[in-house]
Amino acid sequence: MKSHRVKILDKLGIITLLEYAHKNLLLGKVDITTYFVYFIGMFHSLVVKNIEKETSESVSIEFDVPKELLDEFSFDSGQFLTLKKEIDGEEIIRSYSLCSTPFSGQFKVAIKQIPNGKFSAFANNQLKVGDYIEVNKPAGNFFFKAQANSNKSYTLIAAGSGITPIISILKTILKEEPSSNVHLFYGNKTPDFTIFKEELEALKSKNKDRFNLNFIFSRSSGESRFHSGRLEGRKLKKLFKKFAPIQNTDEVFMCGPQDLTISVKELLTKKYNFNPAKINFELFTALLDTKKGPSKSSKAGSSVTATIDGQTVTFSIKKNQSILEAGLSAGHDIPFSCQGGVCGVCKCLKGSGEIEMDNNMVLSEEELESGAMLACQSKVVSEHITVTFDV
Repeated sequence: MKSHRVKILDKLGIITLLEYAHKNLLLGKVDITTYFVYFIGMFHSLVVKNIEKETSESVSIEFDVPKELLDEFSFDSGQFLTLKKEIDGEEIIRSYSLCSTPFSGQFKVAIKQIPNGKFSAFANNQLKVGDYIEVNKPAGNFFFKAQANSNKSYTLIAAGSGITPIISILKTILKEEPSSNVHLFYGNKTPDFTIFKEELEALKSKNKDRFNLNFIFSRSSGESRFHSGRLEGRKLKKLFKKFAPIQNTDEVFMCGPQDLTISVKELLTKKYNFNPAKINFELFTALLDTKKGPSKSSKAGSSVTATIDGQTVTFSIKKNQSILEAGLSAGHDIPFSCQGGVCGVCKCLKGSGEIEMDNNMVLSEEELESGAMLACQSKVVSEHITVTFDV
């Protein structure tokens, strides 16, 4: 389904699909997320082309993207796909980073099974080649664009399944920036749980002079004392000093849990005075800030005037409701993915009015100062606010 303007017939007569979806939302037949992603048609049904068992608890899944969708599914290394599947009667939506590269012609993600993870358990244990998955086009603000004439030194940091976007970036650097070099620090429990271990070792063998590979294991011995233990700020301080002096590093890309990201950012900026603008990161988990007090959102509710795809709309917002929730409830096509303040897909710019943002792990200080905010995390604390999603 490619357009929400497709006309359908129900007992009320011929109406647009968007109107039909909105009617069912108001009747309580669907929730907001299902309404937005299922009825409006952001997703395409793609066949699973190949599945590879990467470790005992992870698989890589390749999708067959038809020729007519190749332009829509073009991507940069580091971006993700959002997948949707009905599992045991429940529609589950999850985002997974692409581990393939733009020049490979593949559209492949890796999924690690996590405790109580419905989608990850399904992908690892039930999904088969030939099955269909609903897939949204690539998105994400964490990405790398190669410059053929660059002569840079990159430091890449990954923990567990955080290697997924990092290996795409790594392969792109090695192929498309022949004068650049890369240092990778990759933390896991043991070698057996290391996703893409053999592929990384093959890349190392092929690029010995340009690629420095460091596996760090927390529950088994590494190749040296530097390579044993949990990957965190203090460990990386020693690794940087020994293998990748920060003063020789031009840019950093990292993907892992929030605590790792925070510790590394603090180490780089405070200890080494590294330029924050050159620190690029993606999270696969986010820890919400539980220290904040009650929201100051307007007790009587507020109104929002938003510009979306060149059109200006106005909708009301209830107390403690996010701008994203209110906009979707009103039937407006606001982009989103994670709803946790991590992916940045719902980024918008604030005009007049005031907001309170609960969680942000993607917008930089410069973006915040310019008025950028995340609709999924923003609650209105004034009577009215104006925002634009055309950024």
